[in-house]
Amino acid sequence: MVKTPESSESSDDEQNYSSSSEEWSKSSDDDDKIVEVNGFQVLDSQVNQVMAIFEKHPDMASDFSLENQQLRNAYMGVLLNLIMTLCQSPDELTMDDLNKADRTVLDLTKAGLKLHWLRQKLDEAFQKKEKKREIRAQIRLLEEKVKKRKLSLSDLESDLKKQKAAALAAETPFDFSDIV
Repeated sequence: MVKTPESSESSDDEQNYSSSSEEWSKSSDDDDKIVEVNGFQVLDSQVNQVMAIFEKHPDMASDFSLENQQLRNAYMGVLLNLIMTLCQSPDELTMDDLNKADRTVLDLTKAGLKLHWLRQKLDEAFQKKEKKREIRAQIRLLEEKVKKRKLSLSDLESDLKKQKAAALAAETPFDFSDIV
């Protein structure tokens, strides 16, 4: 369900409540309008993302009982930011980012949002990060082995050159002056 906020009712308490959702709803593009999607007021530029969430997970907010519109908006903003965080590459994501995301999913779930699908993706992100860490450790070990083998090969090549020089010296016949 998508509608403009003018068609929704809100109490004076909601309008006077100051939260970070006001900052969240501001955009660098002043033409970005607020649109209501399934009881959440989001920026026009975020409507497709929010609708996609509800299309894939229609029961996501079925247990979400907050009445304060600004709080509802703030929770949706946190959810969208969390999803965008998880969209970063494993190189960009830090373990701190993932731990914060983990706590955020827990908080959003406690508030009544059904986020089992997001928990699953977060677990996958943790696994990717751990796998990347393990792979990097393996790469470092292999690089050390290659370096040692190159040094060993260099030593062998040096020994080979010395042996070839000695063999060449042993094959050289005596000169008349060497004998007399």
